[in-house]
Amino acid sequence: MLEAGRAPVGQGTRIVGVDGMGGSGKTALAVHAAHQLTVDYPDGQLFVDLRGFSPGEKAQEPGAVLHSLLRTVGVPDDRIPDDLERRTTLWRTVSAQRKLLLLLDNAADAAQVRPLLPASEDCLTILTGRVRMLDLDGSEWLSLGLLSDDDSATLLTRMLGADRTGAEPQAVDHLTRLCCGLPLALRITTARLRNRPRWTVQYLVDRLADETRRLRELSAGERSVEATLRLSYQAMDEDQRAAFRLLGLHPGSAIDVESAAALLGMDVHDAEDLLESLLDTHLLEQQEAGLYGFHDLVRTYAMSVREAEDDEEGAVERLVGYYTLATDHACELLFPGRNRYNDPPASDAAELPRLTDYEQALRWFDREHEALLAVVAQAGAQGLHRTAALLARNVLFYLHLRGHYEEFRIVNRIAVSACRELDDPVLLSLSLSNLAVGHWWLGDFHDGIASAQEALELIGGSDRRTEAFCIEVLGLLHGAIGNFDEAREQLTRGVELHRSLGAHRLEAEALANLSSVETWTGHHADAARHAARATELNRRLGERGNEIHSLTYLALAHLGTGEDERARACLSQALELCDESRQPGNVAFVLAHWARVCQRLGEVRSAEEHAERALDLVTAGGTVLRQSAVVNVVGVIHSRAGTPERAMELHRRAHELASRLGYRIEMARALHGMAEAARLLGDRPAAEQYQRSAGALYDAMGVTEPGRRL
Repeated sequence: MLEAGRAPVGQGTRIVGVDGMGGSGKTALAVHAAHQLTVDYPDGQLFVDLRGFSPGEKAQEPGAVLHSLLRTVGVPDDRIPDDLERRTTLWRTVSAQRKLLLLLDNAADAAQVRPLLPASEDCLTILTGRVRMLDLDGSEWLSLGLLSDDDSATLLTRMLGADRTGAEPQAVDHLTRLCCGLPLALRITTARLRNRPRWTVQYLVDRLADETRRLRELSAGERSVEATLRLSYQAMDEDQRAAFRLLGLHPGSAIDVESAAALLGMDVHDAEDLLESLLDTHLLEQQEAGLYGFHDLVRTYAMSVREAEDDEEGAVERLVGYYTLATDHACELLFPGRNRYNDPPASDAAELPRLTDYEQALRWFDREHEALLAVVAQAGAQGLHRTAALLARNVLFYLHLRGHYEEFRIVNRIAVSACRELDDPVLLSLSLSNLAVGHWWLGDFHDGIASAQEALELIGGSDRRTEAFCIEVLGLLHGAIGNFDEAREQLTRGVELHRSLGAHRLEAEALANLSSVETWTGHHADAARHAARATELNRRLGERGNEIHSLTYLALAHLGTGEDERARACLSQALELCDESRQPGNVAFVLAHWARVCQRLGEVRSAEEHAERALDLVTAGGTVLRQSAVVNVVGVIHSRAGTPERAMELHRRAHELASRLGYRIEMARALHGMAEAARLLGDRPAAEQYQRSAGALYDAMGVTEPGRRL
């Protein structure tokens, strides 16, 4: 709250300013504060609308305002001078003898305000404006932000009545989000609802949902969000307006200086100056130092005022080029052993983000996540086929790291579509193979095989690196559908090709996948050998995510040979590397097997806790593929803990999940677990039936007895 007080000695009136975007409630706050402070200023409380940003009106001239102020405090017309300088002197003389509160609302700039300031230290001037006027010496400023969702809902309830808002709580929540915490928008919507008693809140929400009509809907009488924003827009010079329009094309919720510079085609220093000027006028918000963002309604306005001469295609092309280079830079830090695909395209971007280590690169990707998805789509839609494919490939590495597999596949599809427009079979083959990996993660194994097979046929041996990757992906997919002989053959070929080419990161991935096939089929010694080599390579390359994967399969191989302590050591190392925000389904897989080892070593409480955590994590963030495997492992733990009812429930769930995908190894394990649970429950006929079904699947996949142990 604004407080009364004396100005510093010799500086005249105390000045308290309230700045904020149009419609944020500056005037309401200032008037409320003035009423609270009335008793402290017995010689008068004066209010002046300076019309700095008023629809259809020019800003008031200081001379005219001074004439009005002087008359208000009792100076006769014939004593008021004609020129501004003498009027200012007279006002300072008159005000120096009084304790006045002066509220100057809707100021345009400091030049308009300065002649109006009283001379007395006993006076208080409250000033509102869209721009913080720091060149007013001694002024104190409060920037007025937007309302929270809770405060917005409270305001709606106060204005519409609890009965009306209580009848449609979800619609009210949606309405508050559409108004984005802007008091003017909230007041306009409530005015429309009060004037249309037959309208439901949901009806208005539906009208506002169309972004192209939203600003038009947010008007009532002379009040309009669009008109309010237009005044701020028109107050800028032409270069600022052009930049404002182009910035509306930036899809990020956080806009940094580097990406803005690329979009606008200027150097970072000029871009920063421009962003700061838009921040000063509250057309941009600042989330933290160096990061800017649009209020949703301001972005909508920026898009609505686009002009034919705006070089939107050029701006998007510059932004796509910038993000291709920036993601390439970040990927070099996050995935140092990855294969490059030629050099990224040249860009006019003046400067890339300053990223020096793994954590900085990961934070940058996290912040830019949504923007990158949108920019990939923009590149594809605008026909920037090569940069769309190259940018997509970089983004895929991050999406895989974070476990965003639906987005992984969507981005891959954009890349494949772009590549089909190019005469570049290698890049198309690479994109198809990545798409096949997305299909694998989401359980569409046969679609994945079709994509990988097309990729292999396209490459035809012309690029051995891409050929090796295609072969490895085919092996991965054949393993998922239980074609283990084919999977083993393809993965072995992939390992050999990667090794001969010095592609050690991909060699490690193929070795870990080959280890999983050998574990499933009961060849535990071979599985351990492959996983140990993969772990050695991953450690050397600093591939933390892949090291977790290879350590886990090394642990499973040790469990298969009864070496529980060695399995425990591997899983302990894997857990130290785990981060639940990165591939949570894989973390759940590690936790489930850790619980299994704990149980085998007699640590019952720890086994229970880790098993439940694994279930929670995989349910919240794991794919169906990972869920089926983790749920099966936890089912085995419950059987051995003497809770067969829970075990049966879990194995049935795992069987349903695996059957949905055709994931035959987990289908067989689920049936095997159901047989064991039925046996413990004393239902021998059901146990025998489940065991026969499991055996038929194991036989079809060629899984021998060691591979059938739970």
